Amino acid sequence: MLEYTVMAAKTGKILGNYDEFDFLILKELRDNAKIPIRSLAKKTGLHPNTLLQRIKKLENGSVIIKYSVDIDYSKLGYDLHAIIFLKLTHKAHMSWHVAKELGNIPEVLALYSITGDYDAVAIVKTKNNESLARIIQEMGKRDYVINTYTNVVLYAYKHSYEFNPFNGMMTTGL
Repeated sequence: MLEYTVMAAKTGKILGNYDEFDFLILKELRDNAKIPIRSLAKKTGLHPNTLLQRIKKLENGSVIIKYSVDIDYSKLGYDLHAIIFLKLTHKAHMSWHVAKELGNIPEVLALYSITGDYDAVAIVKTKNNESLARIIQEMGKRDYVINTYTNVVLYAYKHSYEFNPFNGMMTTGL
C-alpha cells in the first residue's frame, strides 16, 4: 500500500499522510455523501469500523469540511447565472471587510480574489435581468468598487459538483 505525504505548497508544512483507501473514501463520498456505511465499506474493502475511523480522521484533519446538497437552482426560478468582475480601490483590495460585505449579498454563490485587470470576481445566481441589474448596482454603489464588468453564462458544460479529482487517481495510480 502506498502512502502519500501532503505538504502545503507555500510553507512546506506536512498537512497529513493519506493512502489509497483515504482517496477512495473521498472519491466515493464526493460522488455520494449519503452512501450507507455498509455500501461504502463494501466498495472500499474496509471493515465498517475501520472505515468510520478513517472518515473521522479526514473530518478531524479538515480534509472533509462538511457534507452538503447540490441544488438545481434553475428549478427554483434562479435561471440567470452571471460572472461579475470587480475593480476595487487599492486600499480595499479584497480585505476581509470587503469580502464579507460582498459575500453577504444573497445571490453571490462564490467570491474570489483574482489576478489580472480586475481584483475580484463574484459568481452570481439570480432570477432575471432585473435582479441582476439590482445586484450590479448594489455592488457598484460601494465606495471601494471602481467599476464592474459582467458576463452572463449562456450554458454550463460542467458544474462544480461534478469536480472529483479522485476519479482519475483511482485509475492512474495517483
